Formats: sequence, structure tokens, C-alpha cells
Amino acid sequence: MSWQVVLAGFCVSLIFGFSFLFTKNALDHLNPLTFLSYRFFVASVLFVALKFFGVIRFEKKPYWKLWRLIIFQPILYFLFETMGVARINSSEAGMIVALIPIVVNVLAIFMLKERGDSIHYALLLTSFLGSVLIVGFNMTAQNLFGKLLMLLAVFSAALYTINARKFSKEFTPEEISFFMMLSGFVFFTLLSTLTGQFKLLLNVHTVSAALYLGILSSAVAFFLLNYMVKHASPILTSLFSNLTTVVACLAGVIFRGERIGSEQILGVTIVLASLFAITYRSRQTKTEFFNRRKVTHDNVNTVIHVNLLGKNLLLTPHAYERMIERGVSLEELKNVLESKDSRAMVQRNGRIKVSDGHIEVILQPSAAVLYLVTVMKKGERRRKRSSPDSIV
Repeated sequence: MSWQVVLAGFCVSLIFGFSFLFTKNALDHLNPLTFLSYRFFVASVLFVALKFFGVIRFEKKPYWKLWRLIIFQPILYFLFETMGVARINSSEAGMIVALIPIVVNVLAIFMLKERGDSIHYALLLTSFLGSVLIVGFNMTAQNLFGKLLMLLAVFSAALYTINARKFSKEFTPEEISFFMMLSGFVFFTLLSTLTGQFKLLLNVHTVSAALYLGILSSAVAFFLLNYMVKHASPILTSLFSNLTTVVACLAGVIFRGERIGSEQILGVTIVLASLFAITYRSRQTKTEFFNRRKVTHDNVNTVIHVNLLGKNLLLTPHAYERMIERGVSLEELKNVLESKDSRAMVQRNGRIKVSDGHIEVILQPSAAVLYLVTVMKKGERRRKRSSPDSIV
């Protein structure tokens, strides 16, 4: 990660960490739906002003697609989070938020087809045990429901984190944040009005909370969050919620006199330690990746014989880099192309696809040799409709 992403993550963690404190203070005077209308009104005014002065510009894009992102955040996340914070301590809410990276890691297995080794899954299991310590003690009828609501908020945030990566390729952070804030204001204002809960109450606690959460937490922090998601993977960006947990706990203890149980402190420690271990291992993997890329020029114009086609493949430095980016080693490529068990198919565009059932290689025929177009592992292949192929 670049230093800009790290700085953005640090600022987001501080802002979100104190947001639980401001939310709790405001909920002492307002119901959750009304307060959500307040905070998103402030955020919407800010973003409309930025649009008016030309800071935010729109292009002709299918913005309607963002509903699949907005449904998770701000709508579901803030609905569950605010109602949850109203029923439990702000420090407990901050500790439960630490579970977001765990849920992201688990959902990534199914939604992004990302796989880890046995150590990775052991760390996730350890994190889960830590989460049990956080949530499973000091239970009453009221805070049990509050903790369940916070867990639903955690799942909503995790789904947002995973889906935001996809949308960030098509929309800018400013565009995503603008429609998130505007949608939040419209939704929560209508919901609070239709349910008869909306009321106008202006005092120091409600106004300060609305300004802090509307400007910093809802607008600035989400702009930074969308920037992070655009420039780093969902798993790494979600790890900054660890700092959010620490800030939230300290703010609740110092400013509201809240108490944290020893078992909850142990649970947070286990969760944070596990996630730091996951982060460290991901950095080690990334370092190995770049070390492997350094040997690119040692493989200039490597020739591999394609036994199935009776021709040689000329592996250029550019093709080698793309191969390494896909996580395929030179030895694996040779095994696919030189194996008698592989199958070759001619595509309509004239290119040749060679596969051994695990790795697929796309080749471009030339007069005397073949050139590597791309290579991918079968599990990472995008599910696209492909044109019918004919077997050679």
C-alpha cells in the first residue's frame, strides 16, 4: 500500500472511532431514524455545494447501477449500526466493528474466489473465537438485540467493501460518495417521516453530532474510504477498522465512563493479533511476488516447445510479467504446454487455447512460432460467455 492509502486509512479510523461516541450522545436525545436523517442532510448539503462549485463533476455513466452498493451502505449498515449503538455501549459497538475484516476474509472465499492456506484459515478461526469473547458476555435482553444489530451492520459493511472494489473501476470516489449521501438522506428522511418519528430538535448534542457525522464521518471519511478501496484490495483496507476499534473503546471509556470487561479486552486482543498476522502474511506474499518479477529479464525470449502443436512458444518479457501477475510459474506453463494430456482448441479469432484442466493458455500463431497472449488459472477465470471452439 502507498503512503496515501495508509494516511487515508489512519484518518478514516480516527473519524469512525469517534463517530460511535457522537452517535451515542445524539441518541440520548433523538430516535435513530431522525438522527440518520440529520446526519445525511448535512452530508448531502456539503456534496451538493461541492457539485455546485465544480469540485465534483459528473459524466455520462450508468449511475443507477450504484443501488447495489448503496443498499449495503449507507442504508443497511447505518440502519443496523445506529439502532445497535442505541442499545449497547459505544465501546462495545467499536469492538464488534473489529469483526468486519474477518467477515470480509470469509466472504472473499465465496464471492471473490480467494483462497488461503491452512494458516490463513487457522487465523480466521482464532479471530472468530476472539469475536465470541467480545459479543458473548455481559448479555441482557436489551444488549443482546443491540449486539445482533451490530453484527448485521458488520455483514453489511463487509458486503459493501467487497462490492465497492468492483464499482470503483467504473465510478470515481466522489461520484460514489455523492450518491451514497444523497440516497441516505432521502431514504432515512422518508422512513422517519412515514413512521411518524421525525421531529426537529436542535441542541448542542444533536447539532454537534450531526455536523461531525455529516461532514467528517459521512462525507470526508467515506470519500477517503472509497479512495482506499480503489487503490488497495478489500481485505487490506478493511484491516484499518482495527484502529477504529481502539479509538472507539478509548473514547467510550474516557468521555462516557463506560466499562469494558476483561474477557472483552482479551477478545479484542485476539482479534487484532490475528488480523495483524493476516496482514503480515499478505505483505510477505506481495514481497515474494515482486521478487519474482525482478527475474523477468532473465527469461527474455525463452523458448518452450508446445508438444501438442509441434511448435515452439516464444515467451517475451511482457508476456512473462503478465503470467507472473496471474500467479502462474514458468514451470507450470511448461507443464501445460509440454504435457500430452493437455487439450488444444482453436477459437474463432484464430487464437489457440491450451488447457490441462487447471491452467488455460491463450496462444497467437505466427509463421514459425507461437506467442503467449495470456494465461490464467481455471479457478480465477471470469465467467464470460465464450464463442464455441473446435477441437484440434
